[in-house]
Amino acid sequence: EGQPVYIEVWVEKDALSGVLKRVTEKYHIPILVNRGYSSASAMFDSFKRFMRAYNDRQYIEILYLGDFDPSGIDMIRDIKDRIIEFVMGDLGYETKEECLEYFPFSVTPIALTREQIRLYNPPPNPAKIPDPLSGDFIKIHGKTSWEVDALRPEVLNDLLNQAILQRMDVSLYEEIVDREDSDKAKLSSLISYL
Repeated sequence: EGQPVYIEVWVEKDALSGVLKRVTEKYHIPILVNRGYSSASAMFDSFKRFMRAYNDRQYIEILYLGDFDPSGIDMIRDIKDRIIEFVMGDLGYETKEECLEYFPFSVTPIALTREQIRLYNPPPNPAKIPDPLSGDFIKIHGKTSWEVDALRPEVLNDLLNQAILQRMDVSLYEEIVDREDSDKAKLSSLISYL
């Protein structure tokens, strides 16, 4: 409530959502499992949430956790492009560039990045050659790919927690938590009188 940035966490793999929920639930941040390329209806539902945040004058940011492989990297582009298409249709922007100039939206990969691969040294996999996106990936990154779930759960939670805290007004968050705790105490005392 009242935060300058509306955050959602999107993760490529369902198995990680249970691990990351410890962090997202603490801050009441939605977590979505992408499982590859999202359906049009899932993207439209996301667009509707983003428009509410836009109308509340919030910056909209997806924190993305996915594999460092051809599809994982391309999903970041796909998410951004498809949301922007909905925004252009709804707000009447003529070009993607114009839309991006006025619609405050980004998709930020917080795991798995090239820097994290160097730092944590997860086990490598060969890039999926049959993947039609592998040609460009191999030109830029080589023939090796890495899976985000190779990072330990505590590392993923720490990366996510840090990313959220960098984007939130912590004092406002703490004020709201204190208000909620006070409301809970009042409700408990009222229940005891019944």
